[in-house]
Amino acid sequence: MKVRDRILILTDLFMGALWADEEFTEDEQKAVRVLLADLLLVTPTTLPAEVEDRIAKFEPLGFDLEAAAGDFAADPPMAKRRLLELVGRMVDADGVVDMKEDEYLRRLAGLLGMEYSEYSDLVLDYEIDELRDSFEQLRSPPPPMVGPGAKSRPPPPPMVDEASVRFQLPPGAFGDDD
Repeated sequence: MKVRDRILILTDLFMGALWADEEFTEDEQKAVRVLLADLLLVTPTTLPAEVEDRIAKFEPLGFDLEAAAGDFAADPPMAKRRLLELVGRMVDADGVVDMKEDEYLRRLAGLLGMEYSEYSDLVLDYEIDELRDSFEQLRSPPPPMVGPGAKSRPPPPPMVDEASVRFQLPPGAFGDDD
């Protein structure tokens, strides 16, 4: 199959990426049309009606990423990489890549049978175990500042040099010229 034959599936994959963060902004709407127009060698305002219809009627909750990725599973590794790069452009269309969008890319790569080393430069660089550890540390309250049975006292007031705080107002400061 040629890419042109799978343009509706590509549209679905792009739309899935755009909806991964549960938002579909104006910038993202423009970006998907520009990318599809570039692939089809048309202008964004002259996309085929079936492509425009696919964009307009896309249902994120009904989208089956596994089925869509299945159409590309037998492609050679370079074609899969290129597909992931194109989907990555959609993930970055709003200028912010969040964890849900990153997870979409990772899931797609997994469904395509790609090794992490084949797409690691396209996804966020984090270790999920590190994030979980950080989350657990933030989630737990800090340890008490005093031992069990000890009473906590506020710290003593700061030591102040009496000479440094002695201040005399100049004559006439309050309008009294005595």
